[in-house]
Amino acid sequence: MENLHIYKNSIELVKEIYKLTYEPARLKNDYSLVDQLRRASVSIPANIAEGYFRTKKQFMNHLKISSGSANEVIALLIIVQEVYKIDVSKTKSSYNVLRNQILALSNKLKK
Repeated sequence: MENLHIYKNSIELVKEIYKLTYEPARLKNDYSLVDQLRRASVSIPANIAEGYFRTKKQFMNHLKISSGSANEVIALLIIVQEVYKIDVSKTKSSYNVLRNQILALSNKLKK
């Protein structure tokens, strides 16, 4: 599974989220937002890993959940940007790419 590109990419993005939520002091103190952002980001590789070793249908379902979590991260990053005026455009763009990769893999598995 470690050779699965979207899995490796999602792990790297979890590290970006943790770095983002540790640095700005004012964001770090928003415990509920930080917790939700971290949990949503961790959910992506966790669901990819869980589904990878199951049936094709179950894997596709876990990819769907991962895509939803990526959407959640994107929405939360927009909130961070609007409320705390922190530039998250690079991270948000990376999550858009990841979400599209997840959807592409899911579509490939449907065939």
